[in-house]
Formats: sequence, structure tokens, C-alpha cells
Amino acid sequence: MGSREEILSRIAKVKPAGNELSEDLSFISGTGNLLESFVQTARNNGSQVTFVENTDGVLAYLRENIASDKRIISNITTLNNELKNNEEEINDPHELENVEVAIVEGSLGVAENAAIWITEKQMKYRALPFITQHLFVILAADKIVALMHDAYKIIEIEGGFSSFISGPSKTADIEQSLVIGAHGARSHHIFIMNNQ
Repeated sequence: MGSREEILSRIAKVKPAGNELSEDLSFISGTGNLLESFVQTARNNGSQVTFVENTDGVLAYLRENIASDKRIISNITTLNNELKNNEEEINDPHELENVEVAIVEGSLGVAENAAIWITEKQMKYRALPFITQHLFVILAADKIVALMHDAYKIIEIEGGFSSFISGPSKTADIEQSLVIGAHGARSHHIFIMNNQ
């Protein structure tokens, strides 16, 4: 018997007994104000949060803050009509390299980490939320849950790609200095639509 087999044999002899998993894997959801928690966490993550009544608020922000010659891609029909966004279908993600702003709609927000579930259909192009300079996400205020566990009970996994996105990209790898927007979108702006 070689040393490898001997080591594995000894490990097998002292292996601890397994434990049964709990049948109830539910977690206690927070009882506080989900919207307030979500907003505070999003801001702590480096996201900007703006409350709007409808997409007109997003358009007003765009007109005030983004130069009219910048490339904006949206998959939201009401915005596209106003933005006169009539781009041809893109087949190569490299064609997205000069996108200044991507506007997508989120399906679900999570208060504990401000993650927003976005499907491939909502992204329009898989690479779009990650290649754009500025990511704008529109989220309905009543689509916020307390925990990721709550989100996973609700989300529907459709064919294709989907992702939770929480804030702009960050890294502290270089000289232990936090850099926001190091890879992926440089900024993340959440427009919370109060649909009451």
C-alpha cells in the first residue's frame, strides 16, 4: 500500500458521523420596512437610488445628466419611444463597447443585500449590464423581499441567462484600496417606481 492509500484509509476510519439535514430550511424574514432596508443597503453598496412615479422620471434624469450624443440602450418600450432608440439587432457583444447607459427592468429586489434579479430577456443582451458604463435598473417598490431565501422561492428560472446584480463592481485587490467600477459598470443607479 502506497502512502496515498494509507493516508486515505486512515481518514476513512476517523470520518465523523453524518448529520441529518433539517427538513425545515426556512429563515425568519425581517420584520422591518423592506423598502427602507433595501435603499440603505443599496446606498452602502455604492448604488444611487432615486424614487420615481413612472418612466418619465427616468427620462427626466437622463436628459439632465447624460449628454444627448451618448449611446443609450434600453429594453423598455416606453423609454425607447421617447429616446428614439431604434438600433438594429446586435449579434456581436463587441458592438456594445461604447454603450454609455443601459436601462433594464429588474424582476425582484432583495433587502438584505440590495441584489436585483434580472433575466436575459430584461437585459436584452447578456453582456449589456456588464459592459455598459452606467447601469440603470428600474424596480417596482412592491417587488422587494427580505432575504435571498425568499427570492429563490419566487424567482422563475427561464431558459437562458439570469443574474442577481447588487451595486457597481468593486475591488480592493490593488494595494488594498477600494476601487468602484473597476470592472463592469462604473455606476449603478436604481430607480424605484412607486406603483401605488
